[in-house]
Amino acid sequence: MASSRTGQPLFIAITADVDPDANRAERGRTETVSAGSAGGVSLRACFEGLAILADALEAHALPATFFWEARTAEALAERRSDLFLRLRRAPSLEHGCHGHRHEDFAGKVSGIPLGRVETKEIVARAGEVHGRLFGAPPLGFRAPYCRLTEALAIALQQFGYVYEASVTERPGPQCRLRPYRLKEAPALWELPLCRSTDSAGRPISAYLWQLFEGRRSVSDYVGLIASLRQDCAGGLLQFALHPWHLVVSANGSPLRFSGHTAAQDLLSRFLDEASRLEGVEFASCAAYLRKALTEASP
Repeated sequence: MASSRTGQPLFIAITADVDPDANRAERGRTETVSAGSAGGVSLRACFEGLAILADALEAHALPATFFWEARTAEALAERRSDLFLRLRRAPSLEHGCHGHRHEDFAGKVSGIPLGRVETKEIVARAGEVHGRLFGAPPLGFRAPYCRLTEALAIALQQFGYVYEASVTERPGPQCRLRPYRLKEAPALWELPLCRSTDSAGRPISAYLWQLFEGRRSVSDYVGLIASLRQDCAGGLLQFALHPWHLVVSANGSPLRFSGHTAAQDLLSRFLDEASRLEGVEFASCAAYLRKALTEASP
């Protein structure tokens, strides 16, 4: 997408993959399971983390995009209707889709890659649930495990999705954090995730799980923003998280790490410091895309 970057901020989107606790793909199953759940799924930490995330976003008056696994959205609406309605009615929140039951579409771990027919059926089921719960079809999608397949991209295009947000790019000399059309589904825009390097040359992802597990500091992620503000002005830097990761680790155990504050405090500190930076602007994914396409139009 061609557009002048002169005077433009670096846009930041807080994005949440709302799905079962400590979920992982499993051999022989297309659907996810929660670590330590004996083949089932748990949602306790997800719901607790959603409340923490909602409080943090509200306290900092920031927009965000939530990518909902349809099963998790249904369960929240049934078991915690107060929290569901709070999120649904928040004018600054965008609600996208994250699959029906967090399927491993590519079959990378399950060993069961899903073809066009199966993929289309799953996207249809997820979209039906989303439309019923949120009152409108979703505009955006993030693939479970960020594994976008050709069949999935084609199905998303067929069901009228506007953008997809699963592919990871490295900014490099030419910033790759701007929207581009997918070759296999040219009506669909890709809003890429970011993987870069920190000041020490170590790889850093814009997923925040390392922050919550005590493996990285707030300053690492604030430094990532600062390093991209100029070269990627006009682009979108997405910081992604799983709500359950504010409560439990990737193996499902309670978050406990020495020398660090609680995960929710780390999140609050990150949002506070990032929102104070000059040359950045927070937006939901859909709001950013509308602005970017408008500015790119002749």
